[in-house]
Amino acid sequence: MFELHNAHAETEKAEDKNRSSTTGSRRGWGLALDICMVVLMGGILFWGATSQFPNQFNDATRYQCYAVAFWHGTPGLTTLPQKQCAFLSATTSSTLATKLKGRGFPGILVRLVESQSTTQPLHALPPEYPLLTLVPFSLALVVPQQLYQVAYAIWMALAAAGIYFMLRYRSRTAAIAFAVYLMIGSWATAETRFDLLTAGLTLGAVMLAARARWKWAFALLALGTLLKFYPVVLIPPLLIAQHLQTKSRWSSWRQWSGVGVFFAVCAGVTAFSLLLNVADTVSPFRYFFSRPIEVESFPATLVWLGSFVGYPLHYVFTFQSLNVISALSSKISLLSTVLLVAGLLYTFWLQWQRKIDIFMSSLLTILVLISVGKVFSPQYLIWVAPFVAYVGRCHWKWLLSWGIVATLTTIIFPFIFVDLPHIINYYPVVFARDLLMVAIVLVLLYYGSRNKAMVGEEGKSANHGVVEGRA
Repeated sequence: MFELHNAHAETEKAEDKNRSSTTGSRRGWGLALDICMVVLMGGILFWGATSQFPNQFNDATRYQCYAVAFWHGTPGLTTLPQKQCAFLSATTSSTLATKLKGRGFPGILVRLVESQSTTQPLHALPPEYPLLTLVPFSLALVVPQQLYQVAYAIWMALAAAGIYFMLRYRSRTAAIAFAVYLMIGSWATAETRFDLLTAGLTLGAVMLAARARWKWAFALLALGTLLKFYPVVLIPPLLIAQHLQTKSRWSSWRQWSGVGVFFAVCAGVTAFSLLLNVADTVSPFRYFFSRPIEVESFPATLVWLGSFVGYPLHYVFTFQSLNVISALSSKISLLSTVLLVAGLLYTFWLQWQRKIDIFMSSLLTILVLISVGKVFSPQYLIWVAPFVAYVGRCHWKWLLSWGIVATLTTIIFPFIFVDLPHIINYYPVVFARDLLMVAIVLVLLYYGSRNKAMVGEEGKSANHGVVEGRA
């Protein structure tokens, strides 16, 4: 009897060992697949980045100008090609000081601005971006200046890999979907811009919020906002999710402590930026609010349609982008604002009614922002790609719909946007892409309104099935 018992125990040990070996083998193959996907993604995106290297005035070369000017002052720009940094003005502080003095501002403020000459190191800030962007811009300065774009692309490849493994926490299919969207839709922009960093921070903020780590979530959201302003629109989804989870009263400090962290981080970094350069600190806000209708945006397509019924349009290059001007511009800008506010409010209402979760709410919030806003650039697809992948994973409807948006975006840039005649001749491609994005938003809002309110974890899982499987 004892011998039979011992034989049975040995058999069970052998089976456990085999199961453990099989599980380890699967994990090993899974990790190998992930590494292959990351290397493939990085290589294809680097290939896309190299298509922009010959252009002396691309985004990465501007970042190099900003970094050199900050660390060495504007005289340090003489080490770079003469025309590369010609767009930078060395008189921002002196011009502002003159205006402040003429309008009777306190002498202490005038003297502070006068002392912030951009000819000195640590005073020239990017006029179109917040201070924190100098961190990624400066990382590529570790190599000889002629290799700056190569080093910058490598840093962004690492950022893309980081987002891939963040999504791998959700599922391998979500991570692979992200890599596919990035390779198709951001081929020439992912490793030549810094939007991957902002996208990673916003994704991290929402993932932390889903785990009820509210202060850390709002801290990451603040860092994202200090790179680009758009993550600020995710404050309502996080606040609503926190309220639904904690059931705190709106008047309680617990409800607002995360927002307090957000504003504390933003205020601290902004105050430090003001000490370095007041003029360049406020400039990104003017840049953000004063931009006209950008040629790739959905409102621009309405201006374009208006040109067929007696409202001619004109193209102007301002704010480092191509924009459109027409007699309809002001009316279409107002319509764009109304649609933006309505879309955001309806998204927040759906989340408040527990019809969508924080991930779908965040996805819709960013989608509404880029779909009907008056400014759209090809790198904006990077903002939304992690959330599309997180929600839709590798479901064929998501891969088909967003894959078409991504493909059209890469056709537009860099292949159509080579000169104005190409843009005019092939503008229907822009119209088709923007119309498809608006259609996707409307479909998601429609399916969201049909969802049943989520109740606990079980309801949450069911709702995930609805948005992933049928939207």
